[in-house]
This record gives sequence, structure tokens and C-alpha cells, in this order.
Amino acid sequence: MKTPVDKITVSDITREACLNRGTFYAHFASMSDLEKYVLEHLADRFIDFASNWYDISFLKNPRPMLVQLGSFVQMHRKLITSITRSTSFNPFMVALEQSIEKRLYDSIEKTYADREPHRLALIVITVDYVVHGILSSYSSWIQGEYGTLSLEQVNDALERLIKATGLTLLDEDMD
Repeated sequence: MKTPVDKITVSDITREACLNRGTFYAHFASMSDLEKYVLEHLADRFIDFASNWYDISFLKNPRPMLVQLGSFVQMHRKLITSITRSTSFNPFMVALEQSIEKRLYDSIEKTYADREPHRLALIVITVDYVVHGILSSYSSWIQGEYGTLSLEQVNDALERLIKATGLTLLDEDMD
């Protein structure tokens, strides 16, 4: 929190953690290796935190998912804000999107394995669209791009959009 992520050195890490450089290099090959590990770990924590909404039905009722995602964002806001100010942000968002989408795709394949390939593709396209939109919206909110909107107001808008998208495109597939 004290230093922009892209300005932190191995010396900073070892000094703060009271470790020697050898210990650092026993676990990580470089700062970018540590950065990748931290971002993947945060993405995994995010996934574990929200693990009970991995179901395509979130398109009909996104509120529980949004509440959990919002809670995670609030809980880790300082760290996420620090990451968004560094060059690490894009890899973090990519890792997070990929982790979420993989879990949702696995759920989709199990739930909708009997669907025709083009119907399954519509579901996957919708998940890509929605997941990217949610994460992009939270990123914009953290960066202050929505002015004084609260996270609850952002979630209200996202809920309306997700329901409209999901119900419009997938109505016949969800029944």
C-alpha cells in the first residue's frame, strides 16, 4: 500500500518481510513471478469467496452473485485500488476473468451438455459478455469513474442489465 506495485523491488519485499534475498529467490524467480503469483492468488480467493454462484441461473437472479462480488471488492478495496494504479492491473483482470469464466464454462457444460452446439455457444457468449461487464464496472467504480455512486447503486444497474441480457438471449434455453 505504501509503494505503487510496479515500483516495488526485491529489496523492498525482503526488508518488509524480514527475509534475505536467497529466501525470496528460493520461491520466486523474479518480481514478475511474485506479481503473477499474488494476482493469481487474489483471483483464486475471489473465486473461492464467490464459489456458490457458479451456476448459469445467475442470469435470472444476479443479485446474490453481485452482493458477494461487491463484498469481496469492498473487503480488498485498498489492494485492488493499488493494483489498478499499476501496470499489474490488466494481468490481474485477465486472470480473474479467465478463472471466473472457466468455472462458469465447466458449470455450463455439465448443465447444458444436451443442448445443440449453437445454443451452447449463445450461453457461453452471454457469460463472456456479463463477466467482462461486471469486472469492468467494478474496476471503473474503484477508479472513481462513477462519481458518488455507491457500490449498491452499481449493483442495481448491473442487476438490471444482466437480467435483461440473460432473459432476452437465453429465455428459451433456461426454461
